[in-house]
Amino acid sequence: MILLDDPRIIIKLRLPDKKHRLSKRDGYRLIYLVYKDREEVAFLDVYPKNGPLQQLDIADDEVVELVRQYVDEKERGVLVKIEL
Repeated sequence: MILLDDPRIIIKLRLPDKKHRLSKRDGYRLIYLVYKDREEVAFLDVYPKNGPLQQLDIADDEVVELVRQYVDEKERGVLVKIEL
């Protein structure tokens, strides 16, 4: 968990890169937002831990900016809603 801002939780999840045989530690990072008070999950960012586009970590201000962009795009109605 990166940030807990009731009722929102921002989570960083480690994912393996099976194509390059990398573990969760060396694979991808997925940043997503979960609302505790409603059934809503938003994927904010995904980045590789290794390779030419590698990003070793994400700064708190970058996470805040991702959430701000998400809220702005949601208010403007430009997001695509996926029903499961």
